[in-house]
Amino acid sequence: MSFKQKLHAHGWFILINALVLMLIASRYFAFLPEFPTDPLGITFILAGTWGQMTLLAALIGLVTIPTLFLPKPFRNGTQALIASLGVATLFIDTIVFAQYRFHINAVVLELVMSGQIVSFPLITWLMVIGGVALLLAAQWWTIRWLENGAPVRALKLGRKFALLTFAALLATNAIHIWAAAHAYQPVTTVKRYLPLFYPATADKFMRKQGWVDEEALERQKALAFKRKNDLNYPLAPLQTQPVEKPLNIMLLVVDSWRADTFNADNTPNMWKYAQSGVVFNNHIATGNATRTGIFGLFYGIPGTYWHGFLANQQSPVLIDRLQALDYQLGIFTAAQLRKPEFNQTVFTKVENLRIGSEGGRPSELDADLTQDWLAWYDQRDKSKPTFSFLFYDAPHGYDFPADFEPKYEPMLKEVNYLKLNNDTDPTPFFNRYKTSVRYVDSMATKVLDKLKESGDLENTLVIITGDHGQEMNDNKLNFWGHNSNFTDAQVNVPFAIFGPGVDAAKMQWSSEALTSHQDVVPTLMKHYLGVTNDVKDYSVGEDLLGDAVKRDWIISSNYSGYAIITEDNILEVNGGGQYQFMDKSNRQLKEQQPNFTYLQQALEQISRFSRN
Repeated sequence: MSFKQKLHAHGWFILINALVLMLIASRYFAFLPEFPTDPLGITFILAGTWGQMTLLAALIGLVTIPTLFLPKPFRNGTQALIASLGVATLFIDTIVFAQYRFHINAVVLELVMSGQIVSFPLITWLMVIGGVALLLAAQWWTIRWLENGAPVRALKLGRKFALLTFAALLATNAIHIWAAAHAYQPVTTVKRYLPLFYPATADKFMRKQGWVDEEALERQKALAFKRKNDLNYPLAPLQTQPVEKPLNIMLLVVDSWRADTFNADNTPNMWKYAQSGVVFNNHIATGNATRTGIFGLFYGIPGTYWHGFLANQQSPVLIDRLQALDYQLGIFTAAQLRKPEFNQTVFTKVENLRIGSEGGRPSELDADLTQDWLAWYDQRDKSKPTFSFLFYDAPHGYDFPADFEPKYEPMLKEVNYLKLNNDTDPTPFFNRYKTSVRYVDSMATKVLDKLKESGDLENTLVIITGDHGQEMNDNKLNFWGHNSNFTDAQVNVPFAIFGPGVDAAKMQWSSEALTSHQDVVPTLMKHYLGVTNDVKDYSVGEDLLGDAVKRDWIISSNYSGYAIITEDNILEVNGGGQYQFMDKSNRQLKEQQPNFTYLQQALEQISRFSRN
């Protein structure tokens, strides 16, 4: 077979793979809030998909060209392997996008491999490996068929396909250049639905020609999430007064904990303890993922500051004050503290930091941290106050020991994310989740019972909450898990506070008030740690033991954007300033406009502690 013939067969192989990639990529647009109806939006989607998938197929073709110099068995095998990996990666990306609405990238891979977003069971990995094996066989058969004189090779489509691709790329970039210059969101927000898709902009040229919408661009620029590493935190040095007898403080936090599973049925023991204090039912986490949820809990500021605080390895004033008062810090987490980098942010000043727990499964990690805390508490210096942070993980992995009872039925035997879709009955899935929450309750009970038996419960302030929620396709938009939207399922978490100084009868705040993780730091600093500064010097939160404040909105964030959440709607803004205005079920509000007064107030909060 001549080199020209091999090249011709190779070209057809890439063309066929391009069509396969286009077919797979059509899955992305099933998750649009609504499919565009304007000609510009429709053309952008169709042309963009054609051009982008052809480019990705061409990349596969470029990488495999050197194989044309190999003997046939090695050549065909290598071509099939590389093409299979490319197609499989795109398909897996559509699955990730379906659940989380972001694409596979370095950060995502890091979090997945460390179990920070989701832990895949063995059956899921086996299905992936099996699928790739079948794909590899199909690719191998295709290239062999083409090289053995497939009739399709007689068709003269190569030049026509290339011209059509060129036209698609030209249309895609021309449309985006115009849309970017006019902040035309039906186009600019759609581009995130395709992986590695970066259509052209020409703002300087468009501005020079007078072809821009300056007002729309300024509005978008104002919304944009600006990462700044120059911090001004706190705004003023802490002013303090002596604390004669510091109380013990405990933060008992559960990963991926929904507010509707904190009750007498799902968590009977924690719920019983919480009745001596106050349970806030409308509590919003500072993030829809662990990174920003825990950050806001310890810093009392929006998670949008994460990048700057990580770059500076800036400790929260809460930890600084605890150390100044000579608290013994007991940090016990199931997941390791390196990813996300809490060892370089929240606990950067904590010596001999316990990085993580031992065990192969989340439930084993939870048991390990509980036993370690019990041992630490027995060995503590009783002349000093303690600060305990216990961070449980079982619900994050829907995990519990095989012999744990009671279980909620009917229940999935194991979670297979590849089988989840918009038509999946969530009940067996949810029952497995609730069983894992019940397991955490059994672990937390050992901790709370220890405080009670030792007589220390009377001088310990306890806060029980979650870092973020966990969706079970609550809104029928095929969202499962977290880190993908800001609906109540993903950000409304349990929040209870009880102990000295907490009297439900004297509380000014209603249990139905809108509260946030950001409120924890000012509450602790003012009432338990002797800090007299204006709260605004170090937090954007409110004092939950002081006068009630009627909030109209709360800010929550993820790795690259933020949301302004009210009782009725959600304004979600991505890193580039493009926004979506939605109701509480994550559906577009077409006929309404966001409250830009709330937006101005939010922008002040996310810039207050950055240097201008």
